[in-house]
Amino acid sequence: MSVSTTESQFERYALLLGGITAVVFSILLFTWTQATLGVLMLLLGLSWLIQGLFSIMAIFVDKTGWGWNLVGGIIGVIAGILVLGHPLQSTVVVPAVLAIILGILGIVIGVIALIGAFQGGGWGSGIFGAVSLVIGLLLLFNAVVGGQVLVWLVALLLLIQGVIGIIFGLKK
Repeated sequence: MSVSTTESQFERYALLLGGITAVVFSILLFTWTQATLGVLMLLLGLSWLIQGLFSIMAIFVDKTGWGWNLVGGIIGVIAGILVLGHPLQSTVVVPAVLAIILGILGIVIGVIALIGAFQGGGWGSGIFGAVSLVIGLLLLFNAVVGGQVLVWLVALLLLIQGVIGIIFGLKK
């Protein structure tokens, strides 16, 4: 058996395993949303804490950009401790904060597209800007519902990704 055949089989099995994992997580997010988010928040908090500690330790190895490493490390450690200390509250707060950030981005993108439309960008740019602006405002002013919708959207995308991974993993 050649190396390329072994690598090809490994890639297929990796796709298959990744696809199955994505489908399982999507089903868990759809059916046991709070419990699954709780586990994901614990993993996220642990990840932020470890990443923050490594960013701080990196200052002693490489002095370039030490200020950014220090600030990023401190933020990572604080965020990790907060999420690990309050995992149930994090299941609401983290998706809501993400919805707020996406809402602000939607408003900014919408305003820029509307300005472009009025400067000769056309109807398409204007419609895109108006839709982005409305979605941004909805996310910004109803962040908890927006966060829940984002969780379901992630679950749907995981399901699609998982099915595609399984299909390509089973192909010969």
